Amino acid sequence: MEKKILLVSIFITLGAIAFLSGRLLTLGGGLGTQSNSLIQRFNSNTKAELLETTIPKTLPLSSRRLVSFVSLGSENIIAVDKNGDIIEIDAANIREKVLASLGRTDISEVLLSPTGDSVIYSFYDAGNNRKTVYLNLKTGEKSNLAGNLRSAAFSPHGDQATYLLVNDGVGELLISKAGKIIKRALKTRLGAVTVSWPRDDFISIVSYDKDGYGDLLVLKEEGALNKILSYQYDLGVKWSPDGEKILFSAKNGTGSERLFYIDIANNDAIVSLDVNSNASKCAWLNRDEVICGVKNQTQLKDEFYRISVADGSKILVSVPSINLLTKEMALGPLGDVIYILNEIDDKLYALKIK
Repeated sequence: MEKKILLVSIFITLGAIAFLSGRLLTLGGGLGTQSNSLIQRFNSNTKAELLETTIPKTLPLSSRRLVSFVSLGSENIIAVDKNGDIIEIDAANIREKVLASLGRTDISEVLLSPTGDSVIYSFYDAGNNRKTVYLNLKTGEKSNLAGNLRSAAFSPHGDQATYLLVNDGVGELLISKAGKIIKRALKTRLGAVTVSWPRDDFISIVSYDKDGYGDLLVLKEEGALNKILSYQYDLGVKWSPDGEKILFSAKNGTGSERLFYIDIANNDAIVSLDVNSNASKCAWLNRDEVICGVKNQTQLKDEFYRISVADGSKILVSVPSINLLTKEMALGPLGDVIYILNEIDDKLYALKIK
């Protein structure tokens, strides 16, 4: 009798184990197959309460600490980590592979091309001299840039780059292709400068005086230099993709930072958006809207709003589930995901846009 009871118990136990194992595998398989879209990782249809709570609202894309990244207009991202490795991250499947290494862990600044196949980076040598190098990741071709680099930018297609180099106190804006100088575009005594290349036919220059007030200048392809904005304290600029509109940030006398907008194609007046943020924490969603990180004043995190540049109206679209402050940001290919390099831990995260 005892033997019979024991056998029945064993059969019941084995049956329960088989059922639970099958159930767990079914649930696990459902989650694991969500690899063809990043959004599916936020939108699991799984009903199991335990699994729902493990799906993060702020999705980490890599465990590496990064210096910079660029989104390739797909769900692929190219990034440079603190060890000098250049990696490609497949955001849909949360996978990464090392493409190359800069061979240095002392990199002070990095600029990746929009196509992710070239990089400009700076470091300090043993004599504390700043060195700057252009590297083509496809060909392995490397060029050293002579002079003190003030700023650099890639062209919209990434096939050319511009550098503002200072030699003997005189700044010179140079244009290069494949690391070789092909044009000397401007010679100037501008002080602190940042350059960008919003559109093929012009380069944007922000020049700051010793007190931190900035002017925005545009250098046209034919050589004309036009001033767009004047005397804006701590000026930050983010051009629209078509190069016709500008989102910019500036501080007032109390140090409060505010966003503004101007349509330069139609010579419109400056519009205040009544949003406290920096232009570097924004990305253009379309011709009329931007996504911006705005710091929550009571928590150590940025919250993200969709803002209309036409009337300044804003809608909260994403709140990170971790402490997150924006160092760099980009939008996913469909405008439904924000990629954020977190200033707090130097890691890359994805946030879903409502």
